[in-house]
Amino acid sequence: MRALKIHIIVFVSIFIFADAKAQHYQFSQFYAAQTYLNPAFTGANMCPRLGVNYRNQWSAIPGQFVTYQVSYDQFVKPLNSGLGLLFFSDNAGSSNLKTTQFSGLYSYQLQINKEYAARAGFSAGGVQRSIDYSALTFGDQIARGGASSSIENINSIRTTYFDASFGGLFYSATWWLGSSINHINRPNQSLLEESAKLPGDFKVHGGYKLLLEGDDSESGKRNAEKNSLTFVGNYKKQSRFNQVDIGLYYSKNYFVVGAWYRGIPIGHKPYSWYRNNDALVLLFGMSTDKFNVGYSYDITVSKLTNVSSGGTHEVSFSYQFCPSKKKKKKRSILISCPKF
Repeated sequence: MRALKIHIIVFVSIFIFADAKAQHYQFSQFYAAQTYLNPAFTGANMCPRLGVNYRNQWSAIPGQFVTYQVSYDQFVKPLNSGLGLLFFSDNAGSSNLKTTQFSGLYSYQLQINKEYAARAGFSAGGVQRSIDYSALTFGDQIARGGASSSIENINSIRTTYFDASFGGLFYSATWWLGSSINHINRPNQSLLEESAKLPGDFKVHGGYKLLLEGDDSESGKRNAEKNSLTFVGNYKKQSRFNQVDIGLYYSKNYFVVGAWYRGIPIGHKPYSWYRNNDALVLLFGMSTDKFNVGYSYDITVSKLTNVSSGGTHEVSFSYQFCPSKKKKKKRSILISCPKF
């Protein structure tokens, strides 16, 4: 009977949390977390690349909704492939529901002709989910006038599982189109002795870079890259829920500003009460040949309101280990998507 009571309390706590968060973890700067967005981006930068991402969601709400990610990837020319590693950690809510993931990344590049190229990628690794039961309040604590600890003896509540994702990209020097499917093996993520299959997470993303100045010479093209307008979109669907990020970036010399909207305020809704109207995102960044650093702020436009949520802060950093002097060789087509 005691074990049953414990399971009921834990289940209710997790259910309440899930309803409050109502989303899968994500990054507003999705192109600053390219290999998380789509494993086909692995090695796409050609140079070895180290990336770090930090997200603090709804900073004014009690409990923390914080996500970290560290990634490394590089292109291996003899294999015509990209290889990489990704570490991911997400902490959510006052009961510290934690998800930790470590994955290996692989992609293969196909140069179709001088103008077009394609890539396919795969990621696979282990995931651990856990909850801090010491942060939960049990019935005996309430009965004892709000005691600081429970008399219940509960083992650590956690689960581990294997997770895999697949993605593809088709692109030229000025536009790209890609799609990815996460959790293709539908892993069981339940923290209890039950079945809770993780739904597949489907994404379609693309964009176009408009060069605002320059000429046909090589130096003119390099100058144009420093003055451009890039239009982007990212559609996501998981189970009954879907979402769109759509916006643009303006780049001038080393500085980048961007703005986009997240949500789908019109059309079919999975539930009558559901309002698919999430946030307006503003970004400021700096981009050089070696490193990129960006800061974005999500202005909450849902019923949660920005005043009560405190908005969302996100920081990204990446460093490219490119040689200072490049030899004149036949260059591969580089994907022109933003770095944030």
